[in-house]
Amino acid sequence: MNRSSGLTGLAKAAGVGLVLTAAVLVAAPSASLWYVANVVIHPLLGLCLGWTALRWVWRAGWPPGSLPGIAAGVAGGSLLSGVLVLGVAVGGRSDVLLAAHVWVSLVGAALVGLWGWRVLADRSGPGDHTSTQLSRAGLLLLAAVAVAVPSARASWDTRWRQVHAFANPTRPPATMAEEGAGAGTALFPSSAQTSTGELIPSDFFLTSETCGRCHRDIYDQWNGSAHHFSSFNNQWYRRSIEYMQEVVGTEPSKWCAGCHDHAVFFNGRFDRPIKEQIDTPEAQAGLGCTSCHSITHVGSTMGQ
Repeated sequence: MNRSSGLTGLAKAAGVGLVLTAAVLVAAPSASLWYVANVVIHPLLGLCLGWTALRWVWRAGWPPGSLPGIAAGVAGGSLLSGVLVLGVAVGGRSDVLLAAHVWVSLVGAALVGLWGWRVLADRSGPGDHTSTQLSRAGLLLLAAVAVAVPSARASWDTRWRQVHAFANPTRPPATMAEEGAGAGTALFPSSAQTSTGELIPSDFFLTSETCGRCHRDIYDQWNGSAHHFSSFNNQWYRRSIEYMQEVVGTEPSKWCAGCHDHAVFFNGRFDRPIKEQIDTPEAQAGLGCTSCHSITHVGSTMGQ
């Protein structure tokens, strides 16, 4: 195998990888390492393949004929729009630019595939029949993947909505005994629950300043927000809970704590009167970043 055929083989492999990673990005978006890997690999393959194609055009000249010329032009537009998407992604996002890249790339891939099909037809002969058939089968397989992507995305969205759907109960709890997971559980009567049923260490909710090292602007906004001052750093709320605990004890006040006092509540410290721990970091934390960003399931709009 000479160097030219080796490079051609690598280019074909990169093209296949580019199509497959694009299919994953469109069809199955998720916050997973697999998806992130595709986010990284796809532009790298695109840049490498684009650079190789540009060098080929520079040396061999613009492809003759209307179909090859148009295919090369649209593929170049796909490369340019992809580079622009990467540039914009550094400082934000542009849905319009991303959509343009997807559609231009789809048209470009279809034209390049049709061009490749014609080339295979022109070059087919008795000696390379098997190679031609395999190449055609590969093109048909990639086309099938592209056609299946919209259906796969629709199926993904349907499953996602079903998993994250919730239904409110027909009526609210009539008594405190019906609240949350029921009497005798650690967080009763709060409607808020943990995914494992276990308590959560308080330092889990004390990491907002760490988040602010990278997300400074939103951290500064949070620092002066009602979310930050939702707990015992809010004197109106502090006195309300102190009075409640003086009158009826600590258990009923857990119903409030499920929304207001995560750093004190989810580690089991709310069984102790808040007056005895008012100056702790947990009591002054409010609702931090992880209070919202660690939610895994919403049972209903009633606080579960």
